Amino acid sequence: MRTFAGSSTCLAFVLIGLLNTLCGAFSDQAKLEKDSEQRILAILDPIDLHTQRVDQEWGEFIRKSFTSNPHWKVLSRDTMLAKFKDYKLDARIPCHEFQCAFDAGNILSAEFVMFGSVTSMDDLYAFTLNLVHVPTSQTVWSRVGEIRKKQLGIPSAAMEATLAQIAGDLGPDQVRTGRRDKRGLLTVLDLSAAGSTPSRIMAERVATHLYASRNYDIMGRKEMEELLKALDINKGAFNPTDTGIYSLGGKMDITHLVYSRLLATRDGGMQLQLALYDIAAKKKVREWPSQSTMDFRRLLEFEDKFFSSLFKLPEYEGGTTGIRSSGHWTWAGAGLSLAMGAVFGYLSYAASQDADREYAKFQDARSREMAEAQQVKVQDKEHSSVLYGVLGGVSLAGAGGFLVFSF
Repeated sequence: MRTFAGSSTCLAFVLIGLLNTLCGAFSDQAKLEKDSEQRILAILDPIDLHTQRVDQEWGEFIRKSFTSNPHWKVLSRDTMLAKFKDYKLDARIPCHEFQCAFDAGNILSAEFVMFGSVTSMDDLYAFTLNLVHVPTSQTVWSRVGEIRKKQLGIPSAAMEATLAQIAGDLGPDQVRTGRRDKRGLLTVLDLSAAGSTPSRIMAERVATHLYASRNYDIMGRKEMEELLKALDINKGAFNPTDTGIYSLGGKMDITHLVYSRLLATRDGGMQLQLALYDIAAKKKVREWPSQSTMDFRRLLEFEDKFFSSLFKLPEYEGGTTGIRSSGHWTWAGAGLSLAMGAVFGYLSYAASQDADREYAKFQDARSREMAEAQQVKVQDKEHSSVLYGVLGGVSLAGAGGFLVFSF
C-alpha cells in the first residue's frame, strides 16, 4: 500500500461525488414527490354572467369535486371568508379576472387559484375555468365549454358530471408552471350591446381562450376600461375600422388587440364578429364574421373554432416546441456529464495504477537519489489521479443535477 495519497484517495473523491449526486437527487426527488402530494388550491365562487353575481352553490360544488382529488388541498369557503374579512374584502364581489385571482391567492397563501363563470341560458350551461399559479404570476390552465341541460334528465346533472370529471382529471402534474415567452400585451375590445347575457358569455369565453394560449400578457377588462376613460375614449362611439383600431392600440400602448362584437340581425338572429390585430406590425392576423343564426350554441362553436384553429398556426406552435426542446437539451447535458465522468474516472484509475508501479520502483531503489526521483514520479501520478477523481465526481454531480431539474 502506498504511503503517499494512495489510490484510495482518488476513489474516495469519485465515490463522494457520486454519493453527493445520488443523495442530492434522491432528496430533491423525495421533496418534489412530497410537495406534489397535495398543493394548496383556492377556488373562488364562479360568476353567473346573467345575474352578474357570484354563484355560491356552484362554487361549493366545484370545491367539493376538487376535494375528492388527492393531489389538491382545497381551502374551504369558511377559511377564505375569514381571510377576506381580515383584509376587509367582500367575497360577494365577483372575481373573474386574473389580477383579482392573483391578489386573492396572495391573501390566502394559496399556490393555485381557480376562477371562472357558470351561466344558465335557455337550454344550456356555458362555463369558463381558469387556473392561476400564484408564485409565477400566470394562468397555467383554462377551459371553456357549454353543456345542454337535459342530457342526463335533471337540468344540472350534465353540468355537474362535467365539472366532476374536470376536477378528477386535473392535477398539478397536468399543468406547466414554467414561464413562456410572451408575444406582447393584448386586450379584448368587446363592442357588443351592453347588458346582454350572450355578449357577456362570449366576452368571457374570448378572454379564457386567450389565457389558455399563454402567448400574451393580457390587460384585464377593468384595467382597460380605466385606461379608455383616462384617454377620454368613448367605447360606445368607437368606429372599429382597421385604421381606428391601429390608432387605439397605439394610444393604449399594446401590441395586440382582439375585437369582438355580438350583433342582433334583422331576421331576429345573432351574428358574431371576431378579429385579431397585431398592433405593432399594423396587421390584421385573422377576421371571421359568422353567419346569422338563431342558435346561440352555434355561435359558441364558431368562437371555439376561431381560437382553436388560430393557435395551431406555426407561429403559435413555436412556444410549445421551445419547451420540449429544452427537455432534450437537459437530457443531452446529463449524457455528456456522465460520459465526462466516465472518462475522468478511467484517467484517475490509470494514473493510480501508474502511481502503484512507480511506488514499487521507489521501494526497490538502491540509492537515495533513485528513491527521491521515484518519489517525485509517484507524487505526480497521485496528483493526476486525485485531480481526475475530483473532475469525475464533479461531472457525475452535474449529471445528477441535470436529471433532477428535468422533472
